[in-house]
Amino acid sequence: MTTRLRGIAACAGVAACAHGVAEAMSIARTEYFSSSSTTSGGSTEDGCQRDPVEKRVRPSPVPTAPLAVGIGAVSAHLVFRGRGVPETLAKGVKWCAGDGLKVGIAALGAKLSLSEISDFAGGAAPAIAATVATGVLVTPMINAAVMARYGATSGLSGKVGALLAAGSSICGVTAIGALSPAIAASQREVSLAVANVVAYGTFGMMTYPYLAKWMFPDGGVPAGVFLGLSVHDTSQVVGAAMTYRDAFEDEVAFKAATVTKLTRNLALALAIPYLAMSFRETKGVMGKQPALVPGFLIAFVSMAALRSIGDSMENVRQDPRWKAGTKALGDFSSQLMLPMAMAAVGLSTNAASLRGIGPAPFIVGALAATSVGAVAAGSTMALSKAGRL
Repeated sequence: MTTRLRGIAACAGVAACAHGVAEAMSIARTEYFSSSSTTSGGSTEDGCQRDPVEKRVRPSPVPTAPLAVGIGAVSAHLVFRGRGVPETLAKGVKWCAGDGLKVGIAALGAKLSLSEISDFAGGAAPAIAATVATGVLVTPMINAAVMARYGATSGLSGKVGALLAAGSSICGVTAIGALSPAIAASQREVSLAVANVVAYGTFGMMTYPYLAKWMFPDGGVPAGVFLGLSVHDTSQVVGAAMTYRDAFEDEVAFKAATVTKLTRNLALALAIPYLAMSFRETKGVMGKQPALVPGFLIAFVSMAALRSIGDSMENVRQDPRWKAGTKALGDFSSQLMLPMAMAAVGLSTNAASLRGIGPAPFIVGALAATSVGAVAAGSTMALSKAGRL
């Protein structure tokens, strides 16, 4: 038990460092943009003094979960010297990467409520379905084509393609974490997929707000739906939507992006079993096959259903205890268990296993992100012109 607790404490320490770095990045971005906005005071047309733009807290450009992977990998390289996780920590690190991750995914369902997403979800549903289907179906085909082109030294595998499909089409690192135990993916495969999602998701967070304004000059719901569909990770979508809101003074687009992303996250319940079907012959621990519908995914759906039922009843929804409880469960997942699980992935990553990997995985990641973004743009534009958004 002591050995397990030591490993869990190591993962918690790495996760805490990741939170600190993310918070520092958030503060730096907030101060930078707020200092820039103070110069935009001036006067209105009637001569009245214009108030400075409200100071808003901006999220870190890199979310906590991938930061935990990176810090964990660097720590492992510097401390373990490529010898792998020592026995004194191995049990706890393995628990965080396995059962701890599953607990985090299950608790994540408490953050999703159908009553919160119903306003935008109906109109945007065709675009959401088209975007998710593109990522889930096309990315493995791209992966297979690049594997054939670069051969055995590409660093790719069918599981990397499946992880990239989940990460690009649904909810970034969280989706990768949810799929990895269902297909018995290695830490190396998970690390490759995470690196791709972080790189291209961050690029999208920085650039897509301005692309959205160019494609949808009137802004509003269509711009928000595009951002909610095209950027990978939930926190990256929030960052992109905040950039759009502050740059173009469009609160509607911000809300539409957030709700679209939450709706897109629900596809996790369907995409994970579908992607896992391809690996039914893969042997898991003790020679068992990974479950087609993992238990933690059933718990995730059940938690989201419970949250939705509670929110549908006025007396429950307005109860402070209900709000505090669902928020605590969501924070337990996103702020504690998932960062610890990603820290375990980083600590378990052997730098030597990543040496010699060429551009092939990042070509797949780039093409996956491009295809998802293109379908998101095209389907959103079509719905907008049809008056559905």
